[in-house]
Amino acid sequence: MDSKILRNFLKTAQLGSLTSAAQDANVTVQALAAQLNKLEEQFGFKLLERTNKGVTLTAAGRDILPWVTDVVKSAAELQQRVAQIKQRGTPTLHIALNNTFSEPVNQALMHFLRSALSGYPVLFSSSESPENLAKLASGAADMAIVIGNTVPAGVYAVELVGMKIEVVAASASGEWNDGTALIKPMPECAYSDCLTRFVSRYKGRVATMPVLYSGSEHISVSMIKSSNSIGIISRRVALQHHFIPVPEFNDALSVYLLMKTPLLTARDIEPFYTAALPSLSV
Repeated sequence: MDSKILRNFLKTAQLGSLTSAAQDANVTVQALAAQLNKLEEQFGFKLLERTNKGVTLTAAGRDILPWVTDVVKSAAELQQRVAQIKQRGTPTLHIALNNTFSEPVNQALMHFLRSALSGYPVLFSSSESPENLAKLASGAADMAIVIGNTVPAGVYAVELVGMKIEVVAASASGEWNDGTALIKPMPECAYSDCLTRFVSRYKGRVATMPVLYSGSEHISVSMIKSSNSIGIISRRVALQHHFIPVPEFNDALSVYLLMKTPLLTARDIEPFYTAALPSLSV
């Protein structure tokens, strides 16, 4: 049984449209319909009801859907494992950690990734998300941990679901006055979306603020220390530097492991944030 056809059946059931599912699978509607007919012949019962409004699952289709979902997921993980095996014996894997995390978290990540990628020579570096994305794009990194939802095309992503980054708007004094500046992260910075939400919440107070531009959290910290300004940074970093968060503003960003080759799956990563992470402060 072809896992590709099962995946196309699953997508058709999710979208409720042969046309949309065919576009997603990059095949013609006729080719997709032929695949689904073949699948129904193999199963020996009808899976989908086709009408001029779209397609819906039959009772048998609904009954078998969870099993198909499991098979499609297992097939994808099998392909990733095959890629992992093929990669063994290749040059050193370069992994870019994220220096937004505390040193203990990155040390735990290094220990875990060495174990999860046993058999591979591994070399670690550490930088902020924009630089990690640049490392992936240039080939300087094979894997990178980034904050925020920026996932470049052609890169595999696994969300580290236990590693949400708490984000605050903070200043050195905790007071706003006529000379207070707003630090604006560059668009490629992970905190750019957080600033948009902050401005939306406090637009009456920040509308006339002078703006300072920052390309990294490190620069934002320096600006907060050296000027009368408010910047978007992680709560951990704000506390580390004794900055004062703006009351009633909290945000959070997801964390992803990005890979050029899918060497690790979500199942591989799960032990880290269920066993190692709870004892650490992100």
